[in-house]
Amino acid sequence: MEINLSDEILVEIGKITVVFGLIEDSLNEIIGRIITVGGRIRELGTIVTAELSFKNKISVLTSLLHLALEKDNEALKQFDRIKPLLFDAEQKRNVVVHSVWAKDEESPDVHGVLRIKSTAKSRHGLRTDFISMNLDDLRQTTDRLGEAYGQLCVFELQFHSGSSKDHSDGAAA
Repeated sequence: MEINLSDEILVEIGKITVVFGLIEDSLNEIIGRIITVGGRIRELGTIVTAELSFKNKISVLTSLLHLALEKDNEALKQFDRIKPLLFDAEQKRNVVVHSVWAKDEESPDVHGVLRIKSTAKSRHGLRTDFISMNLDDLRQTTDRLGEAYGQLCVFELQFHSGSSKDHSDGAAA
């Protein structure tokens, strides 16, 4: 199948999709580790997270952290600082994956593309937006998602190593 977008554009869209998947998987892992403490089967974490929306994964994890940790625990504060990055990453990913992409024939940039998005909201009725973008725009999105993923990975490592030492009584894992 021939697509009239540059391979570089397609690769960047793919990176955005993959990195967001890694963010979701990391959230799933953290939730799974908390709810399977005490020897519960690992699949329990998968069952709980499999059908959750991204927003609900954040909500469930926040609630679990509040349940498992003291109110002034640094891990809880750290996750509160990361949440805005995660929500921003989701919004940026949604912009990319819920759009139609086409070559911008009027752009002098070989990587010029049009992002086409139709909406039918009650306040505005039917609206179709055509937004000119380029490879640098998509790379900025990839970088933003990478930043969110990096912060979440640091949190995950610190939370798991700290909680296994501090909460060996079974409150968190």
